[in-house]
Amino acid sequence: MKSSVLRHSLLLTLALGLAACGGKATFPVEGKIVNLKHSGLVLSNIGMNDLPVDAKATSFRFPNTIEYGVQYDVKVKTSALHQDCTPDNNKDTAGRQAAINVTITCRDYTYLIGGNVKIVGADGGAKPYVGENLVLINGSSDRINVAKDAQTYKFGGAIAFGTSYGVSVLQQPDGGKLVCSVDRGIGEMGDAEVTNVNVLCREK
Repeated sequence: MKSSVLRHSLLLTLALGLAACGGKATFPVEGKIVNLKHSGLVLSNIGMNDLPVDAKATSFRFPNTIEYGVQYDVKVKTSALHQDCTPDNNKDTAGRQAAINVTITCRDYTYLIGGNVKIVGADGGAKPYVGENLVLINGSSDRINVAKDAQTYKFGGAIAFGTSYGVSVLQQPDGGKLVCSVDRGIGEMGDAEVTNVNVLCREK
């Protein structure tokens, strides 16, 4: 706390000294970027040209500086592809802090996986599922117990864009009368919820 106060006092002293000489202290508008994985991020600030940011960058700095007492307001003009990026500590007046240090945090868009559940007859026709205790698993941990008479299912764990998934039957329905399998159970998450990983059950 004391060091922060000292830095601020020194900054104010420098600003006053420059002002007495006819000049003003200047500050770069900069900060850190957290969890940026994709391209497309564009930042803006008052009176400056927009700043495109490279994919996976961990920091940014606008080319120009601003003078002591000038307001800044760094915004996300365009978020990165497949992510939601938001600013923090992004609006103030230059000189109120020892430095301008904005944080841009990017969070992955995530989506759910699900599909239909049905019994497929020998003739290819379908009828409603009537089994009990059918258990599905995605990967090694996300499990779901499909309800009796369910027509659809959906896993509770959301998956980020570009993440691989693999849905399979962990436990067949009770009674041994049905054998179920997963159709289109392996894939990579895109930019929308997956709704066509269907469970097809056949009577023995």
